[in-house]
Amino acid sequence: MRREPMKRTPGMILLAIALGGVLGSVLSYFLGGLFPDGPVRNFFFQRLDIGIPATAMKLGFVTLTFGLSFAITAFTVLLIALFIWLAGRL
Repeated sequence: MRREPMKRTPGMILLAIALGGVLGSVLSYFLGGLFPDGPVRNFFFQRLDIGIPATAMKLGFVTLTFGLSFAITAFTVLLIALFIWLAGRL
């Protein structure tokens, strides 16, 4: 008897992306120190910073700062893909 997998809802996918991103970042930070310098470490654990730089708007009595950036590694992308796949299998 085979169980039919759950549908991938947008909430489930967002949760998988968030969990995979956080866990992938933490693990890549700790595991990156275990690998010796070389092409494998550079590929899986080198960060790529993308986003919008912080911009400040001073209005006299308040200062508003806007910005958004992501630090992505190949290991983080692999974990996000794994979590999305697992979310569809549960």
